[in-house]
Amino acid sequence: MQLNRIEVSGFRGIKRLSLMFDELTVLIGENAWGKSSLLDALSIALSPDAKFYNFKFSDFHVDYTAGHTKMTQLQIVLHWKEDYPGEYKLRKYKCFAPIWVEGNEGIKHLYYQVDSIVKDDKIINHRAFLDHNGQIIDCDDNDKLARQLMILHPIVRIRDARRLRTEPVRSNGNGNGNGHNEKINAENTRIQRRLENTCERLMTRPGHVSPEEIKSSINALRTLVDHYFAFTPHNRSTEFNRAHFPVRAQYAINPLEQLTQPQMTKQGRLVLMGLLNAFIRARGPVELKRISRPIMILEDPEGRLHPTILHQAWSFIMNMPMQKILTTNSPDLTSVVPLHTIKKLIREPDRTHVYSILPKRLSRDEERRVTFHVRLHRPNALFARAWLLVEGETEVWLFNEFARICGYNLAAEGVQIIEFAQSGLKPLIKVARSLGIEWHLVADGDLAGKKYADTVRNILGTEAERHRLTVLPNRDIEHFLFNNGYEPLFRRLANIPHDTQVPPKKIIMRALKRHAKPDVALAMVEYTDEDNIEEIPLLLRWILKRIVAMSRGVS
Repeated sequence: MQLNRIEVSGFRGIKRLSLMFDELTVLIGENAWGKSSLLDALSIALSPDAKFYNFKFSDFHVDYTAGHTKMTQLQIVLHWKEDYPGEYKLRKYKCFAPIWVEGNEGIKHLYYQVDSIVKDDKIINHRAFLDHNGQIIDCDDNDKLARQLMILHPIVRIRDARRLRTEPVRSNGNGNGNGHNEKINAENTRIQRRLENTCERLMTRPGHVSPEEIKSSINALRTLVDHYFAFTPHNRSTEFNRAHFPVRAQYAINPLEQLTQPQMTKQGRLVLMGLLNAFIRARGPVELKRISRPIMILEDPEGRLHPTILHQAWSFIMNMPMQKILTTNSPDLTSVVPLHTIKKLIREPDRTHVYSILPKRLSRDEERRVTFHVRLHRPNALFARAWLLVEGETEVWLFNEFARICGYNLAAEGVQIIEFAQSGLKPLIKVARSLGIEWHLVADGDLAGKKYADTVRNILGTEAERHRLTVLPNRDIEHFLFNNGYEPLFRRLANIPHDTQVPPKKIIMRALKRHAKPDVALAMVEYTDEDNIEEIPLLLRWILKRIVAMSRGVS
């Protein structure tokens, strides 16, 4: 069974939000757009200690668009579904028989709601299971079943890479278990302390940690891994696994195989050992049961990690046999995760909207082009608020520099200038629309540019063309600038006197033949007096003003 969706309303920084989960879900978004509130909602609903949370007045959302009005009701709804038909028959799920809801293709669903209201200055909390219509299912064992759900699928939350540093190990024993369990807990605690000591020495004095000590720590870690992870379904045939078990269980790789690879560096071993230990530690003081299949939340793993080490850590995280929710501000990381796993949160007045690229939204060729030309070469693009789409390299240089002269910091405004000729225009517009990124196209006035313009017009619908498209009145940016005050510069670059009658096309071609395009673009910038912005053609200044306004949310 896996978590399929969460619905949140009125909770902390979230007025309203609906989010679908995959086996891997990567959350990106600007600060104060609801990521932390979302993760807090999950942690509250699926606490690893199986305790019910008592909401406080500070948990209720304050609506700043309605005069700082504080909402008096909050709600968290989790939607679960089977991994495969018939999973509900497993012994650990039999207790949920009264609350299963029949779905399509014989798949069972489960809806769990936590809500709280303020009434007469008191906070009243409720927990219930729902049917498909959102109506409460009458069940006497709500609290018992809710706790069982927490036990089976608890949230294990690892804050960021800095949390890989050691913390005091807390005993997992609560004094209520039998002697055998207490003995196991004590042994696991001893192993954790030993592992953390090695991690601490690797971090502070790596030269003093011998290969034998690392090997010994890895062997000790094996006990914890065997206890807290299940990397293949037990007691099932291979055919049954392929038919019924999710991919994460069929093909999960034991992390110890990575740790014992001879090419793994000490730093790499430190990161992987630290991640394993951080996961085990993050469960809290309660011993997770062996039947548990936690949901791991990993927040900002790029913190204080070198990109190379981050990629080593990612290769391990990707193969962990559980549902994973990852938050990141790292362009390096978002460039390697599957494109469809990225969910971008954007706060709007009435809700926090979730944008994502649905599977098969792009063809394989389109996804390959976007990955190569945008995600690898301009990894910040997915974090941008607006894209200025241009045809060639000259426009990239010019618009960036002209924006600086006009007083715009495009990076700070969230604007990315993207050359689309190699990746294709349609895939980029699909990605921009899917991820809630504003966009504006600047096309040349030649035949190719007019075809690009027609492509945009065909997908505009009811949108105003002026909002999305600018077609230069000349065949390309060089001819446009030549006709708008830059003729003396092109003559100088082409070494053609001003009084010699030569067609503009020939002057421009000779200038580009004598100088590389980036050099010509920089010469145009130098030719523009930074103290006299008016020398920049009005149309180009309007384009910059338009894209910055779009990035700021001004229509």
